[in-house]
This record gives sequence, structure tokens and C-alpha cells, in this order.
Amino acid sequence: MKKHIFYGMMILATAGSLASCDEWTDPEAVGNHFGSIAEVNPPAYTQYLQNLQEYRKNDHKKVYACFDNKASFVSQADHVATVPDSIDVLVLNNPGDISQACLDEINAKRGDTGMQTAYTISYNAIRKAWELEKELGSTTTWETYRDSKVSEQLGYFDNGGFDRIICYYEGREISTLTDAQKQEYLKDQADFLAPFKSWTSSHLDKGFDFQGIPANVADKSLLDAASVIFLSESLQATNVSEIDYIIRRNSVAGVDNAKFAVMTSLPVLDPAQADLGYWGSEYSSWITARWARTASVSAISLANLYDDYYNHEFIYPVCRGAIQILNPAAK
Repeated sequence: MKKHIFYGMMILATAGSLASCDEWTDPEAVGNHFGSIAEVNPPAYTQYLQNLQEYRKNDHKKVYACFDNKASFVSQADHVATVPDSIDVLVLNNPGDISQACLDEINAKRGDTGMQTAYTISYNAIRKAWELEKELGSTTTWETYRDSKVSEQLGYFDNGGFDRIICYYEGREISTLTDAQKQEYLKDQADFLAPFKSWTSSHLDKGFDFQGIPANVADKSLLDAASVIFLSESLQATNVSEIDYIIRRNSVAGVDNAKFAVMTSLPVLDPAQADLGYWGSEYSSWITARWARTASVSAISLANLYDDYYNHEFIYPVCRGAIQILNPAAK
């Protein structure tokens, strides 16, 4: 079977979802029912799912997409069930707030399409939360707070039906630090990363990825355990030349740059961030995907998937376009 043959079937699935879109937005006459593609053409849908599962097994550049999952569903945009099936890993931004309804959709998506789910544990986010609590009068030490939060968030894995964890750590360049500052910094880094090393050792059958600045990680053994290494600085890049520079800067001894992956953003609905997701007049995700298609990277990550849902003609149009560019359908 050709590598990307499932895309032809994806059109059928998309047509089914769009046909039922009117049910979500317009009043429905009593007795009317617009069936999904699974109902309208079960054999075609079964073949589509088989092709999709085969696609997962073949060598291709992975697509991760970050999704603002909600505790309850207000619109179809809140549903995991509606995200594009061709996403390889759906990264949930609220891993500690997953309802049973959302978990059911995650499990169904995994079972039907082979899509995985992940979440990120971020050093910067934990540090920022501690500093805020400190401003409000908390006397909890950073070390106690850090260790407690990492333990708590690692616990989400078993409660939320996840397949992977992403450790997010950027660190800093240490050449300008004094010996005392360097020692303190490296201890803090080691203490933050140690639970992830332990987790990967005890979860050999689960997925683990790294996001951050690998050149700033002193003990590269954790990076050996990662399947994908996302270069977090690429999310702020404004062109592919900057991405090339970021890759070169992080191609240091002890880091397997074949695992490198880049990040980019989809457009958002907030008018105050109207430029986000664009490089000039073109989608940054499409430019990045076009570059990544022939570059030595293993994956791309798309931020702000939730906002890309809202399109009256074709839901998730920018995300779908980026996936098609990165892994084009066989002709």
C-alpha cells in the first residue's frame, strides 16, 4: 500500500463531519438526521481506518498538535473526536482536567485511528506558579514546591489515558555564572530532570519526548531516552533561516540531532495576536512544513490547534494543510 493512501479516504471522513456541521450550528427539523461517513458508507470508513493505521506504521515525519482540552463540552471545537485523524500525537494543554467524556473520546480516537495523546511538564510553568504563590505570601521553598509539582504532574499519566510525556526544560547558558551560581544551577537542573529519568526507566513501553534547549542540558542521558527532541526556540522563529541556526546551535556532542523537531504556531482568534501563525502573508506552519519535508527533522509541532477549528467551510484547515504539505498524498 502506498505510504499516504489514507488521505483520499480522509476526504470522505471530512465530508461526513462537514455534512453534520449544520447540526451543530443551525436549528434542526424534527426527525432529520445527517449521518456520519461511518453511517453513510461503513465499508469505505472501515477501509479508511485500516489505511490510517497502516500509515502510522510507515516511516513519516510525525505531527504533534497542542490542544486546549476543556473539562466540559460547549461546542464541537471542544471535542477530541473532531481533531484531524492524521495528527500523530495530540498534546493536551490541561492534563489535570480531563472529564470522563473527554477520556472516552481519547480512547476511541486511539482505538480507531492510532492517534496518541501526550502532555507537557514545564519547568518554567512550575517556576512561574511558585513565584506567584510566593508573592501571595507562601513560605514553601522552591525545592519543595518543584518536587511536589513534578510528582503531581507525572501522576496525570496514569489517570488520563496518555501515551507519552514531554519534559520541557530550557535552562540557560552558564559560561557567565560564578562557580557558586553554576553549582546551584546545575543542582536545580539535575533535581528537576531526575524524576523524568526515573519515569523513563520504569515506563519503557511508554513514549517520552523532550522539549527545550538541549545544548543547555548538562546530563545528556535523558535526551537519549527521548524519541523526539523539540527545539522550543523554533516557536519564536520568523523564518527558516532562524530555524536552521537554532538546529546548528543545538547540534552539540552527546545529542542525537536526528531526533530534532521544530515548533510553529497556527493562527489564533484573538485580534490582539493577529500576526501569530503568520510569516508575512503566509501561514508559518505551511512554510515550516514545506521546509521540514526535506530537512533532517523528525517531526513538527503545531501550537493553538483549538483556534483552527473555526472555519465554516472546512474545519482545521491550516492544520490539515500543514500535514498535507509535510506528508503529501501519493499521486
